[in-house]
Formats: sequence, C-alpha cells, structure tokens
Amino acid sequence: MMRNLITVLLVVATSYDLRASEPGDTLRQWYASKQVDWPKAITADGRKPIRLGPLLPKGPQANEEIIALGKSLFHDPILSKDNTVSCASCHDSSTFFQDGKGQSVGVRAQKGTRNAPPIFGVDHWKSFFWDGRAASAEEQALMPIENPIEMDLPVAKAVERLNSHTAYPVNFKQAFGTDTIDKTLLASALVAFERTIPAPDTPYQEFITAVSKGDTNAHLMLPDKALLGLHLFRTKAKCMSCHEGPLLSDNQFHVTGFHLYGRPFEDVGRIDATGKIEDIGKFRTPSLLGVTHTAPWMHNGLFIEFTPLIMQYNKGGFRPKPKGRLKDDPHFPITTSLIEPLGLDKDEIDALVVFLKTL
Repeated sequence: MMRNLITVLLVVATSYDLRASEPGDTLRQWYASKQVDWPKAITADGRKPIRLGPLLPKGPQANEEIIALGKSLFHDPILSKDNTVSCASCHDSSTFFQDGKGQSVGVRAQKGTRNAPPIFGVDHWKSFFWDGRAASAEEQALMPIENPIEMDLPVAKAVERLNSHTAYPVNFKQAFGTDTIDKTLLASALVAFERTIPAPDTPYQEFITAVSKGDTNAHLMLPDKALLGLHLFRTKAKCMSCHEGPLLSDNQFHVTGFHLYGRPFEDVGRIDATGKIEDIGKFRTPSLLGVTHTAPWMHNGLFIEFTPLIMQYNKGGFRPKPKGRLKDDPHFPITTSLIEPLGLDKDEIDALVVFLKTL
C-alpha cells in the first residue's frame, strides 16, 4: 500500500512539473545536460524520433560560377512563357524563399491551389512538393517551368531561349565548360544556388547549434516560456511525432484532415503523384524552421495564427466525417492517428507558441 502511494505521489509531482506555467529549477536542470540526457521525447506512436539538431549543408557545394549562374536563372523571368514570373516570384529571399500567400500566383495572374514551401535544406528532403511528386531537387527545379499555372513554358522552349540568349551561353561555358545548354545543366545550376540557401537565422538555430556542440549552458539562450515550449514540443504536445530532426519534418506524408474531400476546393494530395488510393488526402510534413515568417500554413494557407492552429491539434485535429453522398465512400480519407487530443491548457499553449516563434 505504501509503495503504491509513493508511486501515485511521484506521478502527480511529475505531472505538476510538466504543467507548470513557468519552468522551475527542475526544467532548467533537465535541459542543462547534453541532449542525450534530456527527458525522453514522446511520440503518438511510441517511435523514437530523430534527435533535434542544426540544419547544415550536406555534400559538396558547386563552384562559384555555377552558383552565380543558378542565382541569375532563379531570378530571371525568361523561364516563364510571358517573361513575367521567375522562381523568385514565389520563393522570395526576404521571407525565407516563399511568398506569404495561401495560394501562389503564376503567369497571367493565375492562382494555384497550394502555397509555395520555403526553400532551404534541399538535400535533407527525400521528396519535393506538398504531394512529393518530385524525387530529387533537380527534378523539382524543372517542374514549375512547365506547369501551366506557374510558368507555363515547355522546358525544351526554355532551353532554346537560353541557347539563343546573348549572355547565358557564355555563362554556362564559364560554369560548366560547355556553351551548349540542356535541361540537365539548367536544373543543376538552379539547384546549385538552392543548396546555398541557409537555414533560417533564428534564436532556435543558434540554440540548437550550441546544444550540438555540447554547450550545457545553451538552455540559458531560451527564455523560461520558450524553454517550457521546447519541453512540451518534445513531450506532452507530441510534436516530434511528425516534426523531428534538423529539418523538423519526418519527410513522410499524412492525412491531416484538411483535404476538403468531396467538397469545393478539394485537394486530394499525394494520390496526384502516386495514383495510389491509400494516398488520398495525404500531404508531406512541412519543416517548421522559420515558421514565424512562413505564414499562412497548411498546403492551402488555412491558418494565419499559431494559437488557433495549436488549439485544433490540441483537441485531436480536424476529423471530417463522410456525410450524404460520401457516407458510404470507401475512399474517404481518415485523419492520421498520430494526431490525438493532447490536454494542453492555456498556459501550455502559450508556451508552445513562444517556442514556435524562436524557430
């Protein structure tokens, strides 16, 4: 009986620490240790997530001539049919290489159905676009050029334009040793520039870099509320079920419930890329790095504030039910079980928001 009572008291004490609106000495002590000794991360499926870390370049960088050429092409509307849209039109360097719009706008002021993800850490991704239809950065680089809503120019025509340009053949000669431009070199140049785009310069990036170097004082870089938010992110809020590692993404696809299946503005997600029924309504987990500067969020820009977004996840996510003509539809997407009620109180939601603002 005494042993059971002690166990109950320990559980209550631990719960009190986790729910405290301001972290006390215990929380500071936990995060003053090396990351391997931090409180165990909690995920909805019990999986051990990839440890947090700074987002660093992977692999060798191209030479300066190729990077400069890629940067020029990235900002040049010559790659669009009517010479009005460039890659930079939707991936603006002032907003972490996205455009801040719910749905991006292409040639002839056409509005798409999804927003432009920010560009950084290209070699950390296993696939590209919200539906993962490109398997490599090079494949991704050419797709917007041919997309009828985005740039609406056949890649062959884009290459023809570049070959007949007064400067680009010379620039390609300096960069690649050949003045005969093809789509492979075009993609290589664009991606060489994209590889130089650094992780967002944020308090979190500074903090996690210090942590990775074994600095046991790194926790002092975060205010109390942000530290509590970090702790909740890793534990009670179970954010690392999907947002893990240096990229803060699991590189996977999940049904989050915002597909609007069978309704106006429907977007069925990954099935567009795979043709597999089980992929209806799935979207790639976005990175949370720089998230303060990349609103609106979700593939369709549904959310523009952190608190309503967290509250939605706190109550178990958005779980639309098939009704009417959809009631017996066997393909109606079921929201992932990784999203579940969390029981966060207002102070904990506030702390999580403060932490997200450091990212």
